Amino acid sequence: MQRNIEMDRRAMMGALATAAFATAAPALGRAARGGAGSGALQGLIDNYVGAGRVPGAIVAIVRPGGFRPQYLSAGNMAFDGGAAVTPDTLWRIYSMSKPITAMAVMQQIAAGKLGLDQPISDIMPEFKSMRVLIDPAKGLESRPTDKPILVRNLLTHTAGLSYSIVGNGPLEKEYRRLGLQPGSSASLLRPGEGAIPDLQTFASRLAELPLYSEPGTSWRYSVGVDLAGAMLERLTGTTFDKVLQAQLFGPLGMESSGFSVESRDLKRLSSNYAWVGRDLKPIEKPYVIDGPAHTDWLGKQVMLSGGGGMLASARDYARFGQMLLNEGMFEGKPVMPRGLARLAMGNLMPKGVYFDGDKGFGAGGSVTLFDTLASGPEGTPVGIYAWGGAAGTKFFVDPVRQMAVVVMLQFFPGERFPLNKDLQKAVNQDSGRFA
Repeated sequence: MQRNIEMDRRAMMGALATAAFATAAPALGRAARGGAGSGALQGLIDNYVGAGRVPGAIVAIVRPGGFRPQYLSAGNMAFDGGAAVTPDTLWRIYSMSKPITAMAVMQQIAAGKLGLDQPISDIMPEFKSMRVLIDPAKGLESRPTDKPILVRNLLTHTAGLSYSIVGNGPLEKEYRRLGLQPGSSASLLRPGEGAIPDLQTFASRLAELPLYSEPGTSWRYSVGVDLAGAMLERLTGTTFDKVLQAQLFGPLGMESSGFSVESRDLKRLSSNYAWVGRDLKPIEKPYVIDGPAHTDWLGKQVMLSGGGGMLASARDYARFGQMLLNEGMFEGKPVMPRGLARLAMGNLMPKGVYFDGDKGFGAGGSVTLFDTLASGPEGTPVGIYAWGGAAGTKFFVDPVRQMAVVVMLQFFPGERFPLNKDLQKAVNQDSGRFA
């Protein structure tokens, strides 16, 4: 599952500073609706709600074939009451946007309009003559790169790009100065940080900066998937939201997914809670950093962030998971060719490069390369394709046990609670229940 690298100290400080609408949560969440005998996954979300970690949560499980999801739910959309969580509740999925964007790129590869090992400069010429930092810790002095950035590199975080949330070196400071912080919002910006640009301006500014490392040589969490969204705009001649609507959201019936929430849908928007104070130390009672009463997601967004800017319901993301589990098919219709779907969920990393020490990386998500089920209760089968979001949401496709699982809840930072480990334990315990 995803390594705990999503916490952004600067964005968190900004969120804390601007949370005038914050409200304290009660010590305990509302009672869940699972009950004894409901299984480990139901018990997991029951416990998270009962312990007051989140006000509500939902799990969607799909098996191969037709779209017949099983939902497990607990609690409400906010600590201070409100409606019960449903499959149509809206959640900020942050980096769970990445698999969606990456699969849209793979669809273009299937259509013959892109190549996995094609230089991105064929579509975006401004990336043709890139430079790479000589010493990332010391400054922006650079030299010409030896290799071009390939489409493969964007999808696997091996393009040599960086992210404002993974460091505070000279390059990351330039990202912030130029507003290259996709998935963020105006309320999170600090003095000296540039306004978030539109997607094509983002790409143009990014091309003017040196790379952190030589393309294809190492894994570094980055804005590469956001750049992939800009590449899709350039390739198709239309805006990124329309690309996703045509290629994925429309064919899959993902009617509640996108980059913003409309006023009429605020009643479906969950609340996101912070569990750290200004010093980033854990606090006993969380408070709202984004909710229906005050949300950065309302209305049209300036930048359509394919790396961290989407909202979705559990029902919608389960549709996406169903398509991947079915190797590109959804309700009897092909959304992706079977071979491309398999390829996308396999290891696409350059030779000799690994994620988190011993994992591979596919199109927008990690891939387990070894079966570790015998190692203990948190072990995993080989071939799991997975990713998560900064507010705790989780998603994986398990081709061995033939299931896809979506977990929607909201707490920030995502590493505040050990959900990765808790989820894997629960799935292992329940693996025979969903056959």
